[in-house]
Amino acid sequence: MVARAANNLIAFGHTNGIGEDVEMFTIDGGATLANETNPGEAMDFFVRVIEEKCTIIAVGAEDGNGGFRIMVQGSLWTPADLQTALQALGSTVGTNNYNASGATVSAFTF
Repeated sequence: MVARAANNLIAFGHTNGIGEDVEMFTIDGGATLANETNPGEAMDFFVRVIEEKCTIIAVGAEDGNGGFRIMVQGSLWTPADLQTALQALGSTVGTNNYNASGATVSAFTF
């Protein structure tokens, strides 16, 4: 194990080495997205919307009910604005007609 310098504090809530403008969101699509990951399916549309105003660094695992977390950099989204944009996709998103009209977004602190 590498020795830690005495003045190297252990802090909570930071993202070492990634960048200063990193944000995380929890998104709940309202129903499972596990089978919505191919081109032209709901996640394709979600990603396109998100990337209009930031760069996606990571997408977390889907919880089986449509919930997942994303880590983004350089975001111009607020949770409320992103939620509105995802809901605006409507009730027939992608080739499987996924209903995104009830999607929710909240800030997530790692």
